[in-house]
Amino acid sequence: MDEGATPMTTTDEALQLVADCEARESRLSEWESGFIDSIRRQLERGASLTARQDETLNRIWNKATERG
Repeated sequence: MDEGATPMTTTDEALQLVADCEARESRLSEWESGFIDSIRRQLERGASLTARQDETLNRIWNKATERG
């Protein structure tokens, strides 16, 4: 892993990010909502996130939880 890279999110952390996004679904685009649904199903069946999915989940979470 690159020294400046963000560590991968654990499954429990990812499920919490998903729940946070679902609670603020009105702030998400249709694509983002679909992505969050897909990630929840993937995690619930025990699959891990790819690095790109992890980055996208964190980006969507940041958008959903920003104040304003």
